[in-house]
Amino acid sequence: MRARIRTLTTCLTFAAAVSLVGCTPGSPDPAATETSPIAQPEPSPSLTPNPPEPDSILWIRALATAPNGAELELEAMVHRSLSYEYPGSQTMNQILIDDCGATLTNAILYANRWSITRLNVTAIPPSGSAEWPADERVGFRPSADVVYAAGRGIVQPDPATGDLACVQDKFLAELGRGAIAVGIPGDTIDLDHFGNAWAQHTWGFTALDGVVLSDCSFELTELGREVGGGDGWTEVAGPAGCFIGPAAEPSVF
Repeated sequence: MRARIRTLTTCLTFAAAVSLVGCTPGSPDPAATETSPIAQPEPSPSLTPNPPEPDSILWIRALATAPNGAELELEAMVHRSLSYEYPGSQTMNQILIDDCGATLTNAILYANRWSITRLNVTAIPPSGSAEWPADERVGFRPSADVVYAAGRGIVQPDPATGDLACVQDKFLAELGRGAIAVGIPGDTIDLDHFGNAWAQHTWGFTALDGVVLSDCSFELTELGREVGGGDGWTEVAGPAGCFIGPAAEPSVF
């Protein structure tokens, strides 16, 4: 069932330090976390999970544990998809264009009627946790094998997985805030209606290197169900992955 885009009270701006992060009045400044060192036994007062937003459609939470026993509490919030021409999506359009180089332009976004889906993520060490090793990584779904994706903040592209940043898999290896913009061609019907292609993909975390995931949980909101989430989905909740979505994903390439 398609639902009209709700009037958003959030502003979809991209802060210089942590891009793609939406903001609401009174929300903590994500830029304050960019300079937080990895070696931090307790989170700083400004490093908190993202507050719920009215356009949230899916939450994924898990605990990541490194081989040295260090932990990160992971939380991801998926937002309602936006049209390529929606005023609030223009900054997300641009970072996808920046990461895709000359292969993607505004003209292509418009011609192929893209939708943009934003995922905000936080990685916060529990009180008393050991230092998170800089070489231990957590990955994300959907994979850049099946969608275009641009990450900012603590979300980094893996150059070994593609020629351009927008088709490279994303990972985090530190604490803080970050976000991913996922671009899907052909999903926008008009400014208010979509094919809900976001629901054809899996969302969440994967364990890389020696990391182990636990305490995995999912929360699909009422809005998420209205825009296609849940139907035919499966859950993966184990040491190697914490993600939810269909068993098979189509590729946009």
